[in-house]
Amino acid sequence: MKKAQKGRKSIILRICIFVFVLYAGVQLVDMQINLSARRQELADLNVQYEIQRLANKDLERQLAEGVDEEYIERVAREKLEYVAEDEEVYIDISGS
Repeated sequence: MKKAQKGRKSIILRICIFVFVLYAGVQLVDMQINLSARRQELADLNVQYEIQRLANKDLERQLAEGVDEEYIERVAREKLEYVAEDEEVYIDISGS
């Protein structure tokens, strides 16, 4: 009788250990996938950082050189949508 109870406890213990090992394995795989995604995100952010750093360096160079008329004109056209005095503007209202 005691042997049967001991065998039953042993099986339950083995099942619990197996479930724990399986859970730990799944968690390790999940962590590895997350780590991989975070490394890719870090690489993307490093690229964005480098692009922004170069843009800032270019702006600092322009500031050091003084006012650049071409740069001012380009910003006025692209961001402020200004046009020159002698230009004609046509607006397409067809919506296509």
